Amino acid sequence: MEKDKLRELISKHKLFTPIISELIKSLLISEEIKFHVVECRTKEIHSLEQKISRKKIQTLDSITDLSGIRIILYYQDDVDKVNSLLRKNFKIDESNSIDKAEILETNEFGYLSVHYIVQLDSKRNKLPEWKSYSKLKAEVQVRTVLQHSWASISHELSYKRKIEIPKGLSRKLFRLAGLFELADEQFMLIRDEHLHLESKIEKLSENNELFGEEINTLTLREAINKEGSIFRTIEQLAFEVGFTESEDSMSESIHNLILLASLLKLKNIGEIEDLLKSKIDLIHKFFIQLLPDGKGWDGSLYWFIELALILMTKPAQREIYLNKTKSSWATDIWEYVDNAVIQTKKL
Repeated sequence: MEKDKLRELISKHKLFTPIISELIKSLLISEEIKFHVVECRTKEIHSLEQKISRKKIQTLDSITDLSGIRIILYYQDDVDKVNSLLRKNFKIDESNSIDKAEILETNEFGYLSVHYIVQLDSKRNKLPEWKSYSKLKAEVQVRTVLQHSWASISHELSYKRKIEIPKGLSRKLFRLAGLFELADEQFMLIRDEHLHLESKIEKLSENNELFGEEINTLTLREAINKEGSIFRTIEQLAFEVGFTESEDSMSESIHNLILLASLLKLKNIGEIEDLLKSKIDLIHKFFIQLLPDGKGWDGSLYWFIELALILMTKPAQREIYLNKTKSSWATDIWEYVDNAVIQTKKL
């Protein structure tokens, strides 16, 4: 085959690949399908030439993977959702698409992934911006994070086919692949249980029954965000003193709050609320101590609560807390807060 024709074809695909990748991302987002990453690549000319030579390809029409898209998902059941999404929005070349799971025997484990060969559907082909790509195809691989890990490791070991695996390693690799499959199933079960717990905690919150619940990410987040709670009162105090609102990393703040609750030996949501309610006047004085001029610092709901709980700690507890959260604090800021705690308790 002429090299100029190959270069021309690859040039078209280099434009097509990122565009179709972004289209797929936007479709995933619109369907609320969470994904780890969407990767894309266009085959280089030397790789294409090697494939043509190795497989004795006579026509370029038979090459369907010049544009490659890989969708890596968190959960196995999302693979089915992506299947529906692709079939709804693209024309699928069924003869060249493949579900790797279907080619394994029932007693085998191995590399699982679904590969679709897609083309733009008739509706999108009519749009001016897509017209020049109407005849191009792309390979879309769909797999979970764990399937991707298995594929990456086996590729690193250069074992692309079962026959290539040394007999001494074959059983170990297949057992490991089985564990990956089992883990995929377990992650779905954990997700479902997590969603069930979220629903249960929301109902408890609506009925004001969170008090006896253990302190964890779900219960604490629900309690903090509830309108009219002591946590909201603390936020309002901070604003009245002169703090301004800012965004922060909620996941890190939640972690720090749980750590502080543990150091203070608080066992449930009721205990943390009761402690803060009993010290609300002291917390007010602490915020004033932090902002003597009534301006110059911003913060968020979670951080204001973190400050309030730091106020409740003893020096030894603060030392443990600081050692575990050093990355969250600039040295001068921590020293300022620590000194403000000491001064407030003298009042």
